[in-house]
Amino acid sequence: MNHRLASAAPTRADHRAVHRNNLEVVLRHLGTVGPDSRAGIATRVGLTPSTVSRLVAELLDLGLVREVADAPSSDTPRPGRPAIQLELDGRHILALGAEISVDRITVIGTDLAGTVVYHRDRVFDAARSGPEATAAAVGRLCTRAVDTVVRKSPAHVTLAGLAVAVPGLVEVETGVVTEAPNLYWRGFPFGKVLAEVSDLPPEAIVLGNDANFAALAEYRIGSRAGTPNLIYITGEVGIGGGVIAAGQGLLGSHGHGGEIGHMKLDPKGARCGCGRRGCWEALIGLDALLREAGLDDEPTPPQGRRSARTAGAPARATGRGPRQWSASTRAARVAERARAGDKRTLAALETLARWVGIGAANLVNIFDPQVIILGGYFRHVAEWILPTARQVMVEGVLAPDAGGCELAISSLGFEAAARGAALHMIDQVIADPARLAVQAYPKWGVPGPARQRDRARRRVSEPRAASP
Repeated sequence: MNHRLASAAPTRADHRAVHRNNLEVVLRHLGTVGPDSRAGIATRVGLTPSTVSRLVAELLDLGLVREVADAPSSDTPRPGRPAIQLELDGRHILALGAEISVDRITVIGTDLAGTVVYHRDRVFDAARSGPEATAAAVGRLCTRAVDTVVRKSPAHVTLAGLAVAVPGLVEVETGVVTEAPNLYWRGFPFGKVLAEVSDLPPEAIVLGNDANFAALAEYRIGSRAGTPNLIYITGEVGIGGGVIAAGQGLLGSHGHGGEIGHMKLDPKGARCGCGRRGCWEALIGLDALLREAGLDDEPTPPQGRRSARTAGAPARATGRGPRQWSASTRAARVAERARAGDKRTLAALETLARWVGIGAANLVNIFDPQVIILGGYFRHVAEWILPTARQVMVEGVLAPDAGGCELAISSLGFEAAARGAALHMIDQVIADPARLAVQAYPKWGVPGPARQRDRARRRVSEPRAASP
């Protein structure tokens, strides 16, 4: 027997797994279709009315759905009581998404429906501060987010968890940052340290690559939402990529897929933050544009590879101090000079556009996406780079007209990764609502009524075998 194939073969799901899947089916239906009746849910998702009624009762106990009266139509009045509709509730659910970038930390909180209830950006030099200080800063910002939401909420608040987007390679299972070149971090147990400074249990914290989370956000809530085959490209000091193929994230065997910023395009080119020469990041990253435009008042990464595990990495700034201007502000300065007709800036943007197109053509030839979305700072300079980049991309793709692939600008800007991280935590709740019944973080929220919580815990953890 081939044991490798045997271990990969599907096995029969037990009743607990079927039950959890059915809860997810109901929640995703309401999230996608909108309000619906119990009978409507049963008809449209293929479950029996009695099963739907039991599932809905559990979701009502957990506060994930609520009943609303179907407003009668003035055109077709109906006798009797109005029909009872169900809709996603989850206003008491708080999903936190945080992004760590070279020059800032972003924290976004949403409810179960994805509505943003908290948003904070803080200028922060993560490279100079080191991973321990960065973890402490993230912990403080997230504590403030929870406190703010709890204070403003008329009801209890349940924290779904915290997902953190990191610009580098991450071991998702262990919460270890394997390599983050632009932060000078390597092999650092960020998830464990963050749990210690925030009083959150490690299982409540998820680490992921920033571009992968951003790609999720684009797929779910961006201007091209629902496009099953797309590639998202981060636009910061670093360049990364998130790939959505057939509606699923393409992460690779170790979760390290999408590091497109380190495609080698010019072996004799500028040195990248990873220490190598000619990476796409060294050609189209924000520092590369600033250097070409004569606005590099913050030097590029030092020569050679760095492996600083803690603080001590050199500041990337002149006498004004480390990264006083955010990536957005610096990109806006480039746009101002371009509008003023500065020749060096316009030449730098033309060079940038050609390299964007060359790299994008490589991606189209490999992945055949429907759209490549440029995020981050590219939004500020889109009007100068898109025409040339599109032309170069089309010229470099084997398929006629680039196979119909579009080159577009993100509608989410610098928020994409944090929004995607929060969406990931929402997905965790929808995929397994029982986590809300068995997890409690006293410092982070106000628990709901004990009777409801105990009742929900019994229902979700002990489904009846006869009614999955």
